[in-house]
Amino acid sequence: MPQAPAVIGNLVESALGRPARVLDVRRPAPGFIEWELHAAAPPGGWRPGHEVQFRVAPTLGRRYTVRTVGGPDLERIGILAATDASGPGTEWIRRLRAGDRMTLLAGRHRPLRETGTRRLYLGDGCALGTIDAYVQDGAGHVVAVEVPADSVAALAARRPRYHFLPATGAPGDALRSWLERAVGDDVFAELDGAVLLGHAQSLQQQRRALVDSRNLPRRAITTRPYWATGKEGL
Repeated sequence: MPQAPAVIGNLVESALGRPARVLDVRRPAPGFIEWELHAAAPPGGWRPGHEVQFRVAPTLGRRYTVRTVGGPDLERIGILAATDASGPGTEWIRRLRAGDRMTLLAGRHRPLRETGTRRLYLGDGCALGTIDAYVQDGAGHVVAVEVPADSVAALAARRPRYHFLPATGAPGDALRSWLERAVGDDVFAELDGAVLLGHAQSLQQQRRALVDSRNLPRRAITTRPYWATGKEGL
């Protein structure tokens, strides 16, 4: 979770802040909250995959990815948040109710670098909203997401094309085991890109496995760490 002195946060908010109002809050699965906001669009308008930030305390911010964009004015945005972590950011999310007003921080959309047309997407629960935003075309992509075991059934019912893996042991263990089994499948031979999101140490292992198996070259793999064991701020 980004951390900065309050005076810096105030300056960033004055430059990038835009008013937002919570329209709806849902809990689609244990450990997840989905919320819709009406928010004034930044320059260039909202796009799925847009990165936004909220100040959950004077010196703390939390980043999320816009999952959906809609409404007659294209200023209705949807965000999916994982709530299995502890901390002030998660507590702030759990307190949200329809009608709440806040300031959202956002600049122009800077999309993830993606290679190829048939990609592998790997991530954990905190990356699910980002994956949804980038896999909307569904053109032959392969998706695997490590999530809490009690959320697998509810998430899979809404996303039958995704592989939802119950988290077991250390972060990334379930994804690593799945990847070791999957790299030999014929469908992997058709992939020409990968996007790896979430736990920093797991992304390193996943990228190494893909490169060592000769399924993908390093330049075809995009990584975006959201958090790391023993380190705050991601």
